[in-house]
Amino acid sequence: MNIYRIGQLAELANVSRRTIDYYTQLGMLNYEKTGSRYRYYTEDALNRLHMINRYKEQNMPLTEIKERLLVWSETTVDSEQVLLMVDKISTDLNELENELLELKPLMDQLDEQQLTYAAKQLSVRGSSLLSIIAMLS
Repeated sequence: MNIYRIGQLAELANVSRRTIDYYTQLGMLNYEKTGSRYRYYTEDALNRLHMINRYKEQNMPLTEIKERLLVWSETTVDSEQVLLMVDKISTDLNELENELLELKPLMDQLDEQQLTYAAKQLSVRGSSLLSIIAMLS
């Protein structure tokens, strides 16, 4: 298991030391203190910072992020596996968004019946995707 001082952690997570201090004060990050005056953070803190950044990209408030981190820390799921799944879903969502943007001009040319059918198909697939995302959240 890797152990990082605050500067190393900040660099790896691409955040400032001040941000790490703030998240630590909020109880979102834990650290170990040795005989020296340095705080040491584990790999878990780095993973938490990555999760915080992902949630912030979704404009989630810090109070909700803190709640999710609490639930996350109470589960026994492999954090690396979760991060990989989140990355894959995020990539898939971006690809879907691009495909929908490409389809928009074509959909504008459909008659009402064709448009209704297309909307139902998108709705079924979209609701399936949303249920998967909800399970991971």
